[in-house]
Order: sequence, then structure tokens, then C-alpha cells
Amino acid sequence: MPSAWPDRARMSKILIVDDDEPTRAGLAMLVQEAGFDTVTAGTVPAAIRLLSDEHPDLLLVDVRLEEYNGLHLLAMRQQPIPAIVLTGFADPSIEADARRLGAEFLLKPVAPSVLLTLVTRLLAGGRLGPSLPRRWPRREVTKGVRVDIDDAAARVLDVSYGGVCVEMRRRAGAGPPGVFRMIVPPANVQVPVEVVWSRRRDATTWLCGGMIGEEATPEWREVVDTIS
Repeated sequence: MPSAWPDRARMSKILIVDDDEPTRAGLAMLVQEAGFDTVTAGTVPAAIRLLSDEHPDLLLVDVRLEEYNGLHLLAMRQQPIPAIVLTGFADPSIEADARRLGAEFLLKPVAPSVLLTLVTRLLAGGRLGPSLPRRWPRREVTKGVRVDIDDAAARVLDVSYGGVCVEMRRRAGAGPPGVFRMIVPPANVQVPVEVVWSRRRDATTWLCGGMIGEEATPEWREVVDTIS
């Protein structure tokens, strides 16, 4: 796995803050295997000390940390380092607060490849979502193209040769998927998508941006040229 990520990642240190020891250890193992250095903390006071003593390059933090809120760490950062907030609770107010404090926001469970892609891009100085530098230009879809995602209807908002932005409906309380397979009519082309950012619109509606799997590239390019 280390060879899949940039060499500069090996010089980067990530502070992982989670009060659940198995989760903390699992995240540390994941990012270490990708070539990153890690330090971990189970409490906010311990994390504050590590922020000062270890000078990490990126903060990966849970929201609920015993009597503390992980967002406190974002507000108390003396150095403006990138941060990712991880939580299992789809709460629009928490997401809004995290983004207002300059952090990315991901819902658990998150696919390892999605998390590592986000970590690598943040450490490289990039950001996901609307401000992400793109290899291919984004094309707006104005034809009301409908697709099927996990047997549910969704609407394509914009596309590029490497990605897609869709509006999808989920049951109340459900977060966005980490990965999904999108079926595009009329030829019913099946496209694998890894979600790299998401925004909630209301209780059942999400905006999701994702990367298109390499195995779908030839068919997907034809789809892009047809619908945009």
C-alpha cells in the first residue's frame, strides 16, 4: 500500500484523536501502512498537549470525546493545520460547525481509500468539494439526467472524466454512502463511484461528489460526452 501514496506523505505526522481504543488503533494502523507517521490521543487534554509538543501536520478527530467535543480542538489549534472530523452521527449543525472551523467532515463508516485520498490531498495543500483542483474540467448537466444508485433514484448535477456530483435521497437518519455503483440509462452503464465529499441538503437529501473507478473510464467518458 505505501507505494500508492506520494513520497511526501512519509514525512507527514497525523494526530488521531478518538476515545475508542480499537477505532484509534485501527485508524493508526491504516495511515501508518500508507506511509504516514502517527501520534494518538484518547482525550482532548492529551490531544492539546500533543498539538503543542508534536506539531502534527494534520488532525483526525472524532466528535464525541467523553465530556468534550472534538470540535474544541479545531478552535484551539494554534497552528492552522488541516483537519478531518469523523463521526457516526449525521448532524447538519455539527457538520456546519466543523466546516466553519476549516475542517473536512466524513461520516463513519468511511472507506479506507476515501479517507487516505482525502488525507493525502489535504497534506498536499488541496481541498475536496467545490474548491478541489481538478485534472479534468467540470461540466454542468442541464438535461435532468436521472440515474439509479442502490435501487434509489438520483440526479446528476455535474460531471468530468474523473468524477461526478449527484443529488440523492436517503432514508431519514441515513448518511451518504462511502462507495456506490451508479447505473446510467439508457444503456444502463454501471459506474463504480467512491464518495470523497458530501453535503446534506435536508433530512433525506444529500449532495455527493465522487471519483469514478478506473475500470469504468472508457464507458464513462462516452457518458460524459453524451449528457454534458
